[in-house]
Amino acid sequence: MPRVPGDNGGLAREAAVLKAVQEAWPDISETVPRIVAFEEGHRAVLVETALAGRLLGPALLRREPTRYIDAVVAWLIGLAATRRNGSEPGWYERLLERPLNDLAESLPLRVDEVDLVKRTLELVEPLREAEVPEVVEHGDLSHPNLIWTGENHVGVVDWELAEEHGLPLHDLAYFLTYATFALRRATDTTAQVGAFHDAFFARGGWARARVEAYARDLALDRELLTPLFVSCWARTVARLVDRIGGEEAAPMSEEAAAWIQQNRYYALWRHAIAHADGLAW
Repeated sequence: MPRVPGDNGGLAREAAVLKAVQEAWPDISETVPRIVAFEEGHRAVLVETALAGRLLGPALLRREPTRYIDAVVAWLIGLAATRRNGSEPGWYERLLERPLNDLAESLPLRVDEVDLVKRTLELVEPLREAEVPEVVEHGDLSHPNLIWTGENHVGVVDWELAEEHGLPLHDLAYFLTYATFALRRATDTTAQVGAFHDAFFARGGWARARVEAYARDLALDRELLTPLFVSCWARTVARLVDRIGGEEAAPMSEEAAAWIQQNRYYALWRHAIAHADGLAW
């Protein structure tokens, strides 16, 4: 049920995306919940089947990181294969330009932060006219939404942030960042940014090889990897702003804006922009 009465958007999105994914990829049925019933109204109700297994939390992931990471990456490649027919018209404005402009209007920004939005738009501009394959995005591929169901299979729950017509690499970048936090036991923002840098930007960063393998399987142009990687963190922050402020997001209160600017994903976005030139794929 929705946390706030009448706020049914997340449940409707989850029901629609799960239905579409299961129709496009029947084999996914064992790795995601199945819709039993969905009734809209003032207090919507969504009923799903359960997934049996163990939460793929940081401690479990550290036990056999290669095994668990490989399983999630393989699942993402399979999910991406359900949508390979190009992107729908207007996708750039819907997924990138509009959210970033709304972010700039909603969040009271200092001068350097205005430049952050401007620089982000410059970096993602090559995507506007590119042939970018459409994929389904989960939107929050990390603990506690990952369940190890055994036999090298991962289950994924909580699809209320999903995009049926989304961008490739978003979920992979998000998951690999969660994985590097877990492997480094990084729990504060400073440690998390350091782990993020070492995994993606530093020479020999372990996560880059995963991104490159994913790109090969999806036939993604290597020139698009940096714009797609940067867009992941900008869009993640834009979603945080949207979820906090909703229709009243412009302008946000100083308290809400301060919370966003202290959030780890805001720090990752800033770091990705500042070090984008170091992303050697």
